[in-house]
Amino acid sequence: MSPVLPSLLDPWRAVDKGAVFAGRLPLSGLPRLRGLLLDAAGDVGFRLAFSRDEAGRGVLRCEVVATLRLSCQRCLEALEHRVETDTWLALVSGVDEERRLPERYDPLPVGDEPIRPGDLVEDELLLALPQIPMHEPVVCGRYVADVNAVPRGSAGASPFAVLAESVSGDG
Repeated sequence: MSPVLPSLLDPWRAVDKGAVFAGRLPLSGLPRLRGLLLDAAGDVGFRLAFSRDEAGRGVLRCEVVATLRLSCQRCLEALEHRVETDTWLALVSGVDEERRLPERYDPLPVGDEPIRPGDLVEDELLLALPQIPMHEPVVCGRYVADVNAVPRGSAGASPFAVLAESVSGDG
């Protein structure tokens, strides 16, 4: 196991060696993620283990653990979002290989050029972000009206009745 994550890595050589990298990266050092966070304090724990599966495919097990501080889109206060991923990636060099992958693998397209393993860690965090970060309604402290609820006294009323009144009143 290597304590230092290299900035560039030959993925095929890492597979052949059975390389394992584990450690921590500062969230502030992940530029694509940093702008989506309320603050980039803290770090992400990772473990990247390269190997071959039973079919001889080059694979990578990518484990990531972090707590991300996001902005709740309901109350705009801080929201702690815990991320724990365990993803299996298969190294593929073309679309045909990708199509034949077993369902348990996500494809990792690679060629002869080195990859940036830190980008893989950042990708896992980006994929784990909620589309709209929000606390549970009882946590926010703000009442959020149910948009599907019908106001009192308007049972059966058309939602366009207000528009009809304003059009007929302008005549």
